[in-house]
Amino acid sequence: MNELMKFLYDFVCFFALISIIYFVFINKGKKEYSKLRDNDSVKIFIARYNLDIKKLNYNVILRTHTLINTFILSFSTVLIMNIKDVVWSVIITFAVIIILIYSLQEIAGRYFKRKEEQKYV
Repeated sequence: MNELMKFLYDFVCFFALISIIYFVFINKGKKEYSKLRDNDSVKIFIARYNLDIKKLNYNVILRTHTLINTFILSFSTVLIMNIKDVVWSVIITFAVIIILIYSLQEIAGRYFKRKEEQKYV
């Protein structure tokens, strides 16, 4: 139980730190759709799920994408810190990162696509 609490404490600390860095420094001037050319990952996300940005709020997409990336970065960092063997930590973390990227992006993409379709209903 003690290791689980340490894992959760580390996760929350890294999540808060990475969130602050993302929101203050990385997404600083990208609050408008016209600044989209500066954010390639959001462009790829919008293109992959064929989202119509005119029907959706760009700030919500940007915030969701930022939270997904923050979760992935903080979880993988804490995972690397808590696995003692270097080779296994790299292998497991690589697999977890791939699974998290695919699954969380897929969930968010389907959510926004459904929300986009409901705008016309």
